[in-house]
Amino acid sequence: MLDLERQALVFYLCLLLPAVLVTTAFVAWPIVKLFQISLHELRLSELMRPIVKPMTLANYERALLHPDMPRVAFTTAVFTVASTAIAFLLGMATALALGSLGRGRAAMQTVLISPWAVAPVIASVVWMLLLDERFGLINAAVLGTGLASSPVPFLSAPDWALLSVTLVAIWKEYPFFTVMMAAALQSVPRELYEAARLDGAGPVALFRHVTWPLVRPVAVVAIFLATMSAFRNVETIMVMTGGGPARSTETLALRVYTETFRFLSPGTGAALGVATLLVGLLLAAVFWPAMMRKVR
Repeated sequence: MLDLERQALVFYLCLLLPAVLVTTAFVAWPIVKLFQISLHELRLSELMRPIVKPMTLANYERALLHPDMPRVAFTTAVFTVASTAIAFLLGMATALALGSLGRGRAAMQTVLISPWAVAPVIASVVWMLLLDERFGLINAAVLGTGLASSPVPFLSAPDWALLSVTLVAIWKEYPFFTVMMAAALQSVPRELYEAARLDGAGPVALFRHVTWPLVRPVAVVAIFLATMSAFRNVETIMVMTGGGPARSTETLALRVYTETFRFLSPGTGAALGVATLLVGLLLAAVFWPAMMRKVR
């Protein structure tokens, strides 16, 4: 009997071996290298050679104690929280509206989720052209309707630029919430709604006591995934503003790229990458209890 159990254990371990090897090669090893590079002052040309320089915390000091870091952290928090929260509210409202439709629901859902299917870089380029101060169609419409007497600096003024990239991120992300919440709403038994209506529950009470408790687990997972996506979003800001003007839209993820490839400082970029990884793990720890909470 013991031999059979041992053979079964070996068989299961063999089944897990490919996944372990892939995880080690594409996840664990890059993280180890990230920590290693962050502890050495290197040039890009030295990354493929054996590291012989002594370890130092100078990269972390240079990265985290930089005078711009409070502003970068604030911009990252505003961009991440605002884009995720508003996208969730829009996606939830859209999913509820789709649930009340009869005919044409599938076609409407396809149209509404189309922004999600567009490649982020392509979407960012299109929006950059639409928001252009001199030639953009949106400015032309604003001036043509008399809403403004001069072109709006959507991408050339600090406050407008942060608002613009955040709105584009919302436009790109809310279809994800629409799909997730529409699927969750379809799993709610209709009998619960009928019973609640018989007890005199109105629309608000139905959502609060029936809909939300049953879709909350899906909502929490979706919010977590969208938060992580917004936190590491580089392409939208890089294409539309490059972190400007005056670095007003520079986030932590973009700072990693800038330090590594623009300033050619892989050690500082790796230190920022480690900080980004730790923040991501902290977010996961915050969301984990909510994701594990059972529906009552």
